[in-house]
Amino acid sequence: MLRFLKAAQLDKKHYQKLEHLAFYLIELCLVECEALKLKPSQLCASALYVARCTLQMTPAWTPLLLKHARYDVSQFRDCAEMILRFQKSARSGQLKVTYEKYMRSDLSGVAAIKPLVV
Repeated sequence: MLRFLKAAQLDKKHYQKLEHLAFYLIELCLVECEALKLKPSQLCASALYVARCTLQMTPAWTPLLLKHARYDVSQFRDCAEMILRFQKSARSGQLKVTYEKYMRSDLSGVAAIKPLVV
């Protein structure tokens, strides 16, 4: 994840929010059996993609991200949709510890960001 975030090439202000949101999304995957069947690199690429889309960063997937992640959007679209489902249910799910953790201001309160509407 850190390698992919570095490849995103953002200034410090935008980097921190993207980093927090991407890590929030990937942590949501840790307790989902469905996610554990996938490669960690695919989960990281998908979480970063969902985070960039959520924060309305354009382009959502850059040639440099493609080079470092070695995944095209078409290769992780299903995974990204799965992560988006996890994000949408995080607030109301039984396991709220990750949601509550990422509501903290030191983690940019990224859990409060509205999930994408697809």
